[in-house]
Amino acid sequence: MRIGWLADKASVLGGAELTQDEFRQAAPEGVEIVDCPPGGVVEGLDRYVVQNCVTYSVADLENIGDAHTTKFWHDVGPHVQPGVRDWLDEADVIVCCSPLQAADMGLDDATLIPPPVDVQRFAEVAARINGNRGGNVSVASWRNFGKAADMVKRWAQENGGVDFYGGGPFAPAETKGEVPYDEMPILLASFSTFVFLPAVIEPFGRVVAEAWAAGCELVINDLVGARYWIEEKPEAIETAAEDFWQLVLA
Repeated sequence: MRIGWLADKASVLGGAELTQDEFRQAAPEGVEIVDCPPGGVVEGLDRYVVQNCVTYSVADLENIGDAHTTKFWHDVGPHVQPGVRDWLDEADVIVCCSPLQAADMGLDDATLIPPPVDVQRFAEVAARINGNRGGNVSVASWRNFGKAADMVKRWAQENGGVDFYGGGPFAPAETKGEVPYDEMPILLASFSTFVFLPAVIEPFGRVVAEAWAAGCELVINDLVGARYWIEEKPEAIETAAEDFWQLVLA
């Protein structure tokens, strides 16, 4: 089966890009993924998957025709081009990554599947640390004001400080900089507490799930979508890729 794959090309690796890569890597035997970039959506494929699509136009999507389409929403779609949201709302299958996101977007009938996280990889590193951890950490791609580093700073004033990691225009001045993704397990497992207090909805919050898997105590608020999965259905984070493909191919 040939699956058309629509996804923006991003200059910065973030949670959405990691999720898309993991979904692709988990494609079942017999599935051929065909890249369909903006301006180059291949017509006549068996099915289509739409991931992040800020740079796509309605004309791009219309090349899909009547083929079965699955849309996975990584964000709340604030930057899509005119008409694209209306088109995507008619997709055969709409997936949100948390109940919080679905409610915010008015997608009450959406299927809920979290981004896949290799929980075992983070847990294994935490086990090797063997309790030799301490302090508080906050990691994010500080690319918009909604990540609210100032809220973390306020918490830190009364709780022994926080070490910040990550880049972006809204990164706090004291940030220790970007962390290669391969080094995230050891970084998170080195701290006792992970702090993330966004000011706007975080549909999932991948690093929150990674910090949980690494054994950190979490200080988060009700704007973090990952909270639902961690508290209610933690096993779904591990089966997410399989669940996604079952949905696409059903």
